[in-house]
Amino acid sequence: MTDGTKKPGPYAGVRVVELGALIAGPSCGKYLADHGADVIKVERYPLGDISRHSNRTGAKRSPMFLQHNAGKRSICVDIKQPDGLEIVRGLCAKADVVIQAFTPGTMDRLGLGYKTLKAANPGIIMCSISGFGQTGRNANRPGYAHLAHSMAGWLSMQFVHRDPPETPRGPGIAIADTTTGLTAFGAVGAALYRKAMTGEGDHLDIALFDSLYGSNDSSLQTYLTNGEIDVWYHPVHAAKDGYVTALAGPDHASWRRACVAMGQPELAEDPHFCDQKSLTGHLDEAAAIMQDWLASVTCAEAEQALTENHVPCGIVYTIDQAARQPQVTDRGLTVTVNDPLLGKHDQINSAFKYENAESGVRGPAPMLGEHNAEVLREELGYDDERIARLQADAVLQEKQM
Repeated sequence: MTDGTKKPGPYAGVRVVELGALIAGPSCGKYLADHGADVIKVERYPLGDISRHSNRTGAKRSPMFLQHNAGKRSICVDIKQPDGLEIVRGLCAKADVVIQAFTPGTMDRLGLGYKTLKAANPGIIMCSISGFGQTGRNANRPGYAHLAHSMAGWLSMQFVHRDPPETPRGPGIAIADTTTGLTAFGAVGAALYRKAMTGEGDHLDIALFDSLYGSNDSSLQTYLTNGEIDVWYHPVHAAKDGYVTALAGPDHASWRRACVAMGQPELAEDPHFCDQKSLTGHLDEAAAIMQDWLASVTCAEAEQALTENHVPCGIVYTIDQAARQPQVTDRGLTVTVNDPLLGKHDQINSAFKYENAESGVRGPAPMLGEHNAEVLREELGYDDERIARLQADAVLQEKQM
């Protein structure tokens, strides 16, 4: 799939100002940009979003920055200078949504707090994203994804509660960040709908900790319900040439189909597995049978046999295999963009599909301050002389990165 969309996005015409870095705030802005919003990313002077420098590979640009900032416009402004602060205030005065991911209290100290912005723009929606929220005993603590993984019980579920327990270690992805980005995106959508109905804006308080705590599996709710700790792990089995995840149940109909796939249909009538109650009491035994069968076949053979019998299963793909599997192409999950430094390259595309609108990457990630002059002219009416003075006074930064 190539960049460019045929239909307007659901948020076409929505103006967004984004003041955030790394993943949680920018990913919310990215979802809005994918949906057609005009997202102006205000980057810190002079280095920009720190994720521009989070590159552990030989790529000319940071993959993290590319993923979470495609389709936005970038301005790099020194908001510690009065002229820079005036620019940001001017943009916020015309915005529908402001996303900010500073530590609680920072926006107020800068003169950009919700009450101040609301006085100039009564319908403004501010989405404040932080580690622990704007209230509570941990509000002023710095926060990032791995703290949420730790404190929301997620790491203990993955490692500590195993038998035997394992030493906790970080996941390969910042789950709390991406979950929070989606949470914020949903909250902004709800606030925009409410604004359309009532004319009122709002101040949204979204936290990494809250988002991950609320999206936990049933383990936390089980504890809150009856005080028991019950952590269940989806089985992953070794095949001849890799790993496959497949469920031996949990419903009896699925188990019956799995028995057919394994060439052992008689197992569905075994007293240990002959009905739902019996199967539930012997799931570990059923999983062991599945494991023994999978060890005798290749991943491809297992996938074919199980899928043909409508048994949920999946091969554990490596990153390169996951990126190039046909399903990605079928669903348009990558898009080719033309980047100023990289040229044409593949970019992760939107997962949202609509019949009468379109969501998707609408252009490459911006260079640092790439749209300084464009934004100041179009949004604030600055002339070339004023823009040149701001550049000379080191209020603006522009760089190929």
